[in-house]
Amino acid sequence: MVPRLVALLALVVLADFAACNNPFQLPPANLAVTSDTVTLWALTGTDVSRPSAYSVFPVAPFGIPDVVRTDRSSGFDFAFDIRTDTVVKDTTAVLLPRGAMGLYVDGGLQVTTQTIDQVTLAPTSGYQDTLAVPVKVGTVVLVASRSQTCNFGYIRPYYAKLVVTSLDFVARSIAFLIYNDSNCGYRSLKADSLPPTE
Repeated sequence: MVPRLVALLALVVLADFAACNNPFQLPPANLAVTSDTVTLWALTGTDVSRPSAYSVFPVAPFGIPDVVRTDRSSGFDFAFDIRTDTVVKDTTAVLLPRGAMGLYVDGGLQVTTQTIDQVTLAPTSGYQDTLAVPVKVGTVVLVASRSQTCNFGYIRPYYAKLVVTSLDFVARSIAFLIYNDSNCGYRSLKADSLPPTE
């Protein structure tokens, strides 16, 4: 009788632990998914004072995702450029993950066929981290930032989704609408909502 009682008690303790004290569960999110319209200028053929990169990881001084000048910092997650194939004379807009620029390979970009509204959860794998990602107006791209040590000890990226809204090959610029989840490690990308606990 005693072994059965011990087994039953062990099951109750394990169930309680699994339900209430999951050590692998993220703490509750406290920031809603935000959106912003961003313009970047190409790395090549534009004034160096114009921002060419973007950081999904919140940057100083305001602690929000923001544009980055590549002449001042390598603290960004992707950059924009326009490439011309000299053989076929084709011009292509590209987003460049860090690894495609000779920087430490971390984070990446992933094109999806879903619409921006259909994407509500970022995948954990499948990101391009070393090659340029061609884009055009309407392209939807998922972004995983460079990994961060979250305040609860996990090492995870921040996630975002964007849709290209315009390309100007004369001004060499791109504009996009981006949604950022600024809760470290959370993958929810549902607009204007507080991510559920994962």
